[in-house]
Amino acid sequence: MLVVGGKKVAVVLAVIVAAAAAAVTVMAAAAADPSCCKYCSDGSKACGDSCISDSNTCHQPPGCACNGTAPPSPPSDPSYDHQTKTYHAQFKPLELSSADLTITPFFSPDHSVDTIVDFISKASKTLDIITPSFSSWSHCSSGSPCVGCKVSTCSGEKFPVFQAILNAAHRGVSIRIITNDFGDVTCEGKIAPFDFLSLNGVKVGMYTSTTFTHSKFMMRDSNAASISSVNWSRSSYMKNREAGANIEGKDMALVIDFLTAVYERDWEATRPYNVTNSYSASDMAIITNPAHRDFDIPSGPDRPYVSPKPKPIPINAPFKLWTSPDFSYKALMSDLQAVKHSFKLYIYQVTDDRLCDWLLDAHKRGVNITMLVSSEIYGSGDQQKASECFEKLQAKGLVIHRAWQFGFYMYNHQKFWIADGTRVSFSTGNWSPSDFPGGDGAYPPYGEPGWQSVNRDFNVRIDDPAVAKVFDDVIMGDWSNSTTWHPPHHHAGAVSMTNLFDTIEQLP
Repeated sequence: MLVVGGKKVAVVLAVIVAAAAAAVTVMAAAAADPSCCKYCSDGSKACGDSCISDSNTCHQPPGCACNGTAPPSPPSDPSYDHQTKTYHAQFKPLELSSADLTITPFFSPDHSVDTIVDFISKASKTLDIITPSFSSWSHCSSGSPCVGCKVSTCSGEKFPVFQAILNAAHRGVSIRIITNDFGDVTCEGKIAPFDFLSLNGVKVGMYTSTTFTHSKFMMRDSNAASISSVNWSRSSYMKNREAGANIEGKDMALVIDFLTAVYERDWEATRPYNVTNSYSASDMAIITNPAHRDFDIPSGPDRPYVSPKPKPIPINAPFKLWTSPDFSYKALMSDLQAVKHSFKLYIYQVTDDRLCDWLLDAHKRGVNITMLVSSEIYGSGDQQKASECFEKLQAKGLVIHRAWQFGFYMYNHQKFWIADGTRVSFSTGNWSPSDFPGGDGAYPPYGEPGWQSVNRDFNVRIDDPAVAKVFDDVIMGDWSNSTTWHPPHHHAGAVSMTNLFDTIEQLP
């Protein structure tokens, strides 16, 4: 539960926390050495219990003063962080030299709803899902100090994916959902979306493997997967630019084995979601009504460029799949270091100094870089950090454009890049330290030495010109309506309680 002005607010969970978690600065959680009474730096050195000038000679025996800078205090533990055990990297990237697969790229706000609903509708046995949260289209996940809506309202939830999942549950599909635990409490006499799904046999588990699950993922019948940047919010489906793809085909068994191993590891660590309210017989009749649920597929907003209707693309090409945090930074850098001539990046934000430096180095060595970023970033900290990177790049002559100059997308929340015209990669995570943390592969829980904010994400790379062209058409279509990036005149910071409800649909 997000707390603003002393009050709990759940309505923006799907995106506020996902965006915030994607860019938490990596910090060591180790406290300052308790034996040090002060730290000496910037022209001074330790001498006994005090600091003296570097040019002076110390005549005191060793004391409590220490040379160096005091380590930073750890940031406060996020409310959604329920990790209690050290996570050890164990899933090495899956790399196939010639994968026989079918790739169906899709993009918000054009075709995410129909593509994902169709993916769910084809499930006959199992459906495994990971989503950071659920932001109801009918305001059933909002409220203060508790959340929920009437049973009849939740039954008529306007989010088509919700209704598609219920239809799948009622035809006997075994469904599991992994999501983050924000401490939401359902109001007495009301019901929240996960309550409704749970009462229809959907198993919901609260994520604890690392700090946060930032994945947007589905796996169906052990033969198909969907990986994207699309959060479960109206803005993510209907207003933002988002990107992803469905994956299936002959070599899917290897892909499914990898995804299943990650999913089962995280599922085993989840805490069960509990329905805390009881409901009358009449309410339960509404909740568990097995009748097929009809729903509307809304159209996206008017905009200058609309991506084509998704089409499956058969490939026999190099394919790479990896998960964050497991070896994720190393896997990403191995791909980036192979870039020779051109690199196109369409991303929500770059807040990782290491990746910002790579862009600068690639630009200096003559790589032709096309870089399109979101016009706005939610959260002043992320906005400032990304702006620092972009300003540094522009100062060295790298031209950056900003999308959404016309108001058609609230945020450009996609994360994909194209190397040398043929290798396209897309991710559920941003170019942020929490999404590609690096390190030695051991990620302890908050409060232990070496802690850093770490997300679960998925990343895909496909070396196929036909697939790359679909993504290239989107970045260049949006580029044609973009403008040169410049530092924002304001930063989107904390939102007051009085206008929070009005800003829900504007968040990524």
